[in-house]
Amino acid sequence: MSEGSEVDMPGGRRVHWLELFFDLVMVGYIGQVAHLMHGDPGWAQALVFFVLFAPAWWAWVNMTLTLNLFGARITPRLWAAVTVATIAIGVMAAAVPEALTERAWAFAVGNAVIRLVWMLPWLAKRRTIGMPLWRPILFSGLPAALWLVSAVVPPPALYVLWAIAIAVEVALIASLGGQATWLQRSLDVDHLLERVSLLVVIVFGESILATIAELDAHWTLASGVTAVLVFLAIAMLAWVFFRYASGSAEVGLRRLQSAGRIGALRDAVMYLPFILISGIALFASGLVTAVAEAGHTLAPGAAVCIAGGIALYYVASVAESLRYGVPWRDVMTWGTAGVALPWAIVPLASVLHAEAVVAVVVLLIAGMIGLAEVHRSRMRTEQANAASGG
Repeated sequence: MSEGSEVDMPGGRRVHWLELFFDLVMVGYIGQVAHLMHGDPGWAQALVFFVLFAPAWWAWVNMTLTLNLFGARITPRLWAAVTVATIAIGVMAAAVPEALTERAWAFAVGNAVIRLVWMLPWLAKRRTIGMPLWRPILFSGLPAALWLVSAVVPPPALYVLWAIAIAVEVALIASLGGQATWLQRSLDVDHLLERVSLLVVIVFGESILATIAELDAHWTLASGVTAVLVFLAIAMLAWVFFRYASGSAEVGLRRLQSAGRIGALRDAVMYLPFILISGIALFASGLVTAVAEAGHTLAPGAAVCIAGGIALYYVASVAESLRYGVPWRDVMTWGTAGVALPWAIVPLASVLHAEAVVAVVVLLIAGMIGLAEVHRSRMRTEQANAASGG
C-alpha cells in the first residue's frame, strides 16, 4: 500500500491476563539466561547469552503476533494453546543452565512444542487472510521439525540445526511486507505497544528481584548501599524508557501503520526490542554482580555488561526513532552520548570499588536524562517558533 494511504485500523484492545501469564514465565526464562552473565563473564558467555535468548524471543514474537491478529476473543482453544506454550517456555527455562550439554534435548523439545502450538491458529485462519498453506508450515512446522531432530543429534551438529531454525523464522518475519495490505488493516498497534511495554516493565522488575536475592546472599552494609544504588540505576533507566521511548513509540507506530510501512513496523516491535531487552538484562547482570562484590573492585566482565547493556539500550532507542521517521539530527546528540559515554565505566571499574562504580552509573544515567530534557525543551521551542512563524 502506498505511503499515506488511509484505512480503518483496529485499536484499543488491551493485553489479556493470559498473555501476561506467559510473559511472567518468559521473564523467568530471561532471568535464567541473564544469570549466565553474573560474575566475570567473557565473550564466550556473551555468545551463549544471545544464542539462548534468540529462540525464546522469536517464540514470544510468534505468540504476540498470533494473539494480536487472532486473539480479540480468547477462546478455549487459544487458552489451551497459551497454556501449552507457557509450559514449554518453562521447560526451556529450566534447561538453560545446561542447554548446550545435558539438557539440550529438553531445550530443543520446548522450542519445537511452542512452534507447533502457534502454527495451528495460522492454519485455521489461512483462507480468511489469504495466506498460502506453505507459509505457516514453513514458518512454524519446519523450525519445529529442526528443533525436534536436534534433540537427538549430538553437538556441534545440533547447534547448526538451531541456527537454521532461527534463521527460517527471522527470514519469514522479514518478508511480512508481502501481505502489507492485510496486516495494515488487521494489526492492533495499541496491543503491540502494550505487549512490548509490559514485557519491558516485567524485565525491569526481574532485575530488582535479582538484586534483592543477591543482597539476601551478601547481607553487609556495603552490599546494602550498593543495592540501593542499583535500584536507583534501574529505576532511572526505566524512567528513560517510559518518559521518552514509549510516548514516541505510540506516535511512531501509528504513523508507520497509517503509511503502510509494515517493514518498519515489524522492526520496531519485533527486531529492535530484542536488542533493547538484551541491553536491560546485561545491564542488570552487571549491577547484580556489583552487589556481590561490594567493597572490592568490580570484575571486568561485569563492568562490560553494565556499559554494553546501556549502550545496547541506546542503540535500540536510536534505531527505533530512526524507523519512526525522526531525523538523524534529532537523535544524534543523546544517541551518540548514550552509546559512547557508558564505556567510561570499564576503565573506572579497575580502580574503584563496586559501589563507587554503581554510583557513577547513577550519575551517568542522570546526566543522560538531563540531556534528554534539554533536547526535549529545545524541540518544543523550535515547534512553537515554527507554529508562530518566528
